[in-house]
Amino acid sequence: GVVAIGGLARGVVALGGLAVGLVSLGGLAIGLLLAVGGGAIGGLALGGGAVGGVAVGGGAAGYYACGGGAAGHAVLAPMRQDPEAEEFFRTWGLEGLCRAR
Repeated sequence: GVVAIGGLARGVVALGGLAVGLVSLGGLAIGLLLAVGGGAIGGLALGGGAVGGVAVGGGAAGYYACGGGAAGHAVLAPMRQDPEAEEFFRTWGLEGLCRAR
């Protein structure tokens, strides 16, 4: 459906325990554009464990990544602050989520 809500939600906008869609919010969220959840996989992934082109979370892996344990091309993490990542997150207004330590 267009908006899907449930234990297993599949839709353009999906909200659920396992959510799969264009924009997803759930315990495990898989979203083409945006994924937000405990585990998040997507173009922009926000979550405890986040994997995506842009990943923000406790454990984050992506081209641009920020978090306690971040890995990727341009990273903001306690032990690594890449200037490219700082500029990227500032440009897109995500510096509030990714403060350099």
